[in-house]
Amino acid sequence: MNTRVGLLFSLTGTTALTERGQCDAAILAIEHFNQKEMNVEAIVRDICSDPAKSAKEAEALAKGGVKVFIGCYTSACRKAILPVLEKYGCLLVYPTLYEGRECHSNVFYTGEVPNQQVHVLLDYLTEHFGKRVYCIGTDYIYPRETNQQVRTYLAEKNGSVVGEAYVPFGHQTFYDVLEDIIAKRPDAIFTTLVGQSIIPFYRAYLRMGLNPDHLPIFSPITKETEIAAMGADYGAGHYGSASYFQSLHNEHNLHFVSAFHERFGAQQVISSVMFNTYLGTKMILDGIHETGSLDYRDVFYHLSDKKLETACGTVLVEGDHHHLSRPVKIGRAMPDGQFEIVWDSQRNIAPKPFKEKSREPGQLNEIILESWGRISDEAIVVLSERQHIVYMSKKAEELTRFKEGQLLTPTLLQQIHHAFEVHPYGTTGQQMLLLKPKPSVRSSAAPYQFDRIRTLSPEYQLELEVAKLASQSCANVLITGETGTGKEVLVQAIHQQSERKHGPLVAVNTGLLPRELIASEMFGYIEGAFTGAKKGGAIGKFEAANDGTLFLDEIGDMPLDLQVVLLRAIESKRIMRLGENKERAVNVRIIAATNRNLQEEIAYSGAFRSDLFYRLNVLSITIPPLRERPEDVEHLSRDFLREFQAVHGDGPDSLSDEALQALIQYPWPGNIRELRNVMERAYLLAGRERAAIQVEHLPRALKGYYQRKPRAAEPLKQVERRMIAQVLSETKTITEASKVLGITRSTLYRKLKEFQMTP
Repeated sequence: MNTRVGLLFSLTGTTALTERGQCDAAILAIEHFNQKEMNVEAIVRDICSDPAKSAKEAEALAKGGVKVFIGCYTSACRKAILPVLEKYGCLLVYPTLYEGRECHSNVFYTGEVPNQQVHVLLDYLTEHFGKRVYCIGTDYIYPRETNQQVRTYLAEKNGSVVGEAYVPFGHQTFYDVLEDIIAKRPDAIFTTLVGQSIIPFYRAYLRMGLNPDHLPIFSPITKETEIAAMGADYGAGHYGSASYFQSLHNEHNLHFVSAFHERFGAQQVISSVMFNTYLGTKMILDGIHETGSLDYRDVFYHLSDKKLETACGTVLVEGDHHHLSRPVKIGRAMPDGQFEIVWDSQRNIAPKPFKEKSREPGQLNEIILESWGRISDEAIVVLSERQHIVYMSKKAEELTRFKEGQLLTPTLLQQIHHAFEVHPYGTTGQQMLLLKPKPSVRSSAAPYQFDRIRTLSPEYQLELEVAKLASQSCANVLITGETGTGKEVLVQAIHQQSERKHGPLVAVNTGLLPRELIASEMFGYIEGAFTGAKKGGAIGKFEAANDGTLFLDEIGDMPLDLQVVLLRAIESKRIMRLGENKERAVNVRIIAATNRNLQEEIAYSGAFRSDLFYRLNVLSITIPPLRERPEDVEHLSRDFLREFQAVHGDGPDSLSDEALQALIQYPWPGNIRELRNVMERAYLLAGRERAAIQVEHLPRALKGYYQRKPRAAEPLKQVERRMIAQVLSETKTITEASKVLGITRSTLYRKLKEFQMTP
């Protein structure tokens, strides 16, 4: 069987430091396999640390018939290609440690999950150094999810996170963070920095005179590859955890290291993620060969419960969720760049990708809660005796924006009771809260107002406080928010409230300007500067906005080469017209806006200059989407009715309660712009009848959303019984059923007896 395998690794980009070694490991595994078995073709694609490019490359290969992928180092890249895997029936070997909370049917996870790495690292840290920890990480999914689990785990051990900081991908300056660490006086540092940021952090640590004997760095990420890149002296004395270290002395590892060095050179160090890549590639190729199938279901079923003797010890494929049970070790980096093993589990640690909670008889079962949340679409929050959140359904996360592990203070609980209908259910040591939206979110409070913008949303009010501060200064402003949230209206408000209100406000959509015209539009030109240049030349937007405000909309779409010119103009406050050698001084205040995440553009694709970002991002304002501030829907709707009366003449000046409730419950993907369009349509339809706007005047999609009734929530026991019955009908044995349900055979037998069911 000829098989093509897509290798999705970042050979360039911020995480290339780690991923180039992973790519080498996958290639070595394929070459070893081809020496004895079928012909496997490796197709390497550089995903540049960019989730969008990962999805694009994966889909292109999948369309060409590739069914097996290996790689995607960051969780953002992994999640980006999941829809591709589902669409084309492909499988992914994901060989990187990650935050857990995922078990995708198309993914084989050969990296460690938190209970196999983070938890053991924290156990060692708290036992040997203390319980006060400072967390520093790169600002994306894995570090934030992992540090949330760190907080929860430390709280259970009566420890605490004394400080927490996140930096963008590729961040290079850490003296301010280290000064904060020194001020907070933690017992240890826990870092989830990735890629290029690791090197300057460890180097700055040593240069500031810090000592690993007194304040060590613990990292589940920093291993041999990163230490070789930073220099062994900078990593010496710090700690890491993994199932594999290059220094392991056993026959399997000696053979593996020898083969790796023979292929890629004796100077090449080998890290745990490289070993996990080699291991995962080998296991999947063996599975394909032994089954004669490229169907991921056949391969995973064949690998289920398979044991393998490896360089890190015995590994076992856990059949119910595609992860590996494995031994785990903690290493202390030595002056030669290798790790000395200071702790060894001496046994396999089973993976628990979903955070394990300490349970007593009678406590709520997380698997059942997850299932109930999916079936009933209810908002469920489970609190511990100490009022920490130990479980949240996705609906609850959407509605409250709280996080698991967070402490619910009396004030926060009061806010929940104020915002929702709360139905409490008590169990041993826990309390479950079922949250339901109140019939109406009308408020008698007066909206907060900035210029002509009004809001009842506490979150938006905080952002408008920043806008008010911006209006009182000349600092540059960056406004972010989804399309249709009213970024240009906010720009106008800042300008009108500033000292520049008597000067011009010039808006330019940099995303709509043709590339070849951007320079002339922004900076102007002299006569004869180019073919078609009008007589006498023309001033550009910068000069037109002199003594006023220049609004650069969709700044994220500006071509990279012209960002350099814009940066110089902002820094020097001088511009040069096209075709001219004379610089002209300009007095312009810059406000930029975008619906993109510019930090991701910088980190993943390099499509935006970091120096321009930081120059624009002096004051940052984020406009919340309308779905996150439903309390604003009523007054916005009434404002639009008054506007339409002035434009269209007589018409309705009110909404029925049912129509208003439909507007409040709709998620508004198009935000305020969509609301305005809906209200204008309803105004014109209702105007013929000269009556209040009713539900029938609203668009069909909105009416359908409002009229759709959620399924009634079933009792937990009933859901559990129905799930067990369904699985029993679809499986042949108790063993198979228990694996599907994710519980032990003894637990399943106990449930059958409890529900008076027969196998």
